[in-house]
Amino acid sequence: MRITAENIKNNYLILIIKLSILSLFIISIVRGKVETSIYWNYVAETGSGFQNYLNVLKETSFFRPAIILLIPLIGIFINKKIGWILIQSYFYFLISNLAFSAKFIDLTDQTLILINVVGFLLLLLIIVLMNKKKIRNLIYGIEKTELISKNVIASIIGMSITIILALIKANGI
Repeated sequence: MRITAENIKNNYLILIIKLSILSLFIISIVRGKVETSIYWNYVAETGSGFQNYLNVLKETSFFRPAIILLIPLIGIFINKKIGWILIQSYFYFLISNLAFSAKFIDLTDQTLILINVVGFLLLLLIIVLMNKKKIRNLIYGIEKTELISKNVIASIIGMSITIILALIKANGI
């Protein structure tokens, strides 16, 4: 592949998406660690051992976002079709999670409605960018004929994660 201004631009798009996933993962790990420290202060446990971390994982949901972010994190290191599916599934998860939680929004809260609409549109933009030929075909090798089936697989994975999380929350696990 020749290095042109357009190729560099396309690489920046996917690089920005990958770096934002990596940043979200790091932020969720740090946030989970901070919340775990607060939790240990609250329940008067000493916090440093592996067994204590396992107890926190069982009893709380502090590291649940980091665990979910492992899916696209694995995908950013694989420049094949499966990597694209894993990255896309995360964005479909975010959209389905946003739609699922939107039913609980108070319709008089204009700010929250605006935030949800902007978030939905931003996620839709990322999905459209990932479906562009320059990214899906040149980087991940997905032909146009495979695009619908790969998007269906990614959306099923993303929506399944949303449903599993909703069931876990409903059962209090």
